[in-house]
Amino acid sequence: MRIHALTPALLPLLLTTVLGAGHALAEEPAAPSRATPTEAFMQELDKNQDSQVSLDEVKAPQAARFAETDADGNGSISTDEARAAFAKQVPPEMLKQMRERGMPDPGDTFIKNLDTDDDQSVSEEEFVQPAVESFGRMDANSDGLADADEVTAFFDAMQQEMQKRMEEMQRQHQQMTPPAQQ
Repeated sequence: MRIHALTPALLPLLLTTVLGAGHALAEEPAAPSRATPTEAFMQELDKNQDSQVSLDEVKAPQAARFAETDADGNGSISTDEARAAFAKQVPPEMLKQMRERGMPDPGDTFIKNLDTDDDQSVSEEEFVQPAVESFGRMDANSDGLADADEVTAFFDAMQQEMQKRMEEMQRQHQQMTPPAQQ
């Protein structure tokens, strides 16, 4: 089973944060940013500084991350390559806690969620597709560009969607937990 409802909206942001974080970890610590999510997004992606982000600007860092993750350069990311990318970015103690809690391996989950042709690997097209879908949702007026208002509306909608999912998970947990443990 694939997780489509939230993954297309979150994956580009998660990949930007998680897979891009390794570079930041090697550098000197930066001062805490007071930028809003919209400001950070626009600063990161608006390379031509026209106060709008195009689909090409959204896809460019995804293509670079794909190339970095495709360690053997064969044009697809295997489960082992996905695991290696996560192992470089996620602290070992966090991966250990995930395993101890019975959570699925992030490399396996990555392949399951993005491998649309079921070949057990992720092509560059599959890798970039969630960013393309997210951009489509972000570009509310369908002009091929996302301005700060559209980006803010997209992030606000994502936050509301995540809040609803968290509330639903809490309700499900309460229903599954015996009254004495609540």
